[in-house]
Amino acid sequence: MSKEEYLNQLHKYLRKLPRQDYEDAMEYFTEYFQETDEEGAAELMKELGTPKEAARELMANLLDKKIEEHQNYETDGQTRAEKKGSGKHVIWIALLVLFAAPVGAPLLVALAAVVLSLVVCMLAILLCVVLFAACLIIIGGKIIVRGILAVPISMSGFAMLTGSGLLAMGAGILGVLLCIYLCKWSSMLIAKLVCKITNRKRG
Repeated sequence: MSKEEYLNQLHKYLRKLPRQDYEDAMEYFTEYFQETDEEGAAELMKELGTPKEAARELMANLLDKKIEEHQNYETDGQTRAEKKGSGKHVIWIALLVLFAAPVGAPLLVALAAVVLSLVVCMLAILLCVVLFAACLIIIGGKIIVRGILAVPISMSGFAMLTGSGLLAMGAGILGVLLCIYLCKWSSMLIAKLVCKITNRKRG
């Protein structure tokens, strides 16, 4: 197999990665092969294994890197923009790694069903939290408006309604923050589960 054929097959296996990760991976492999002659390329291909094996190993390493970046998000002081969405594609990469794992079809289907069930359950929980938080914010806003309208009638009524409205809105905002935390936690949980499955198969 020539270098060009090897890279073409790598492209086929890696093209489903998020765009930036795909471009970085192909650039890495292309430069790697460009620095070698045909004999060196043959040795390199032997070391990397088949294009499918090389792609699988790269995706597994990429998933490990994404998990590590996500865990360091709070400690390294980087902004969300600087992280370039470190947690944005974690679940997608985890699913790609799972489907690339060298397991039999029945076991792969079972593992994929378990992971997809977890994803659906977590999405349902997140949707419930978001809807509840949105309801609290809307209700809080209405109560605050009623409190303002009650100013000419009763100052104590204004204070009570406004306080209740602010409390409801605060609870809604806390619900949104909880949803953000649950998104991060659930994506990491699924990614770690896939890592354990694929590491066991690789080990």
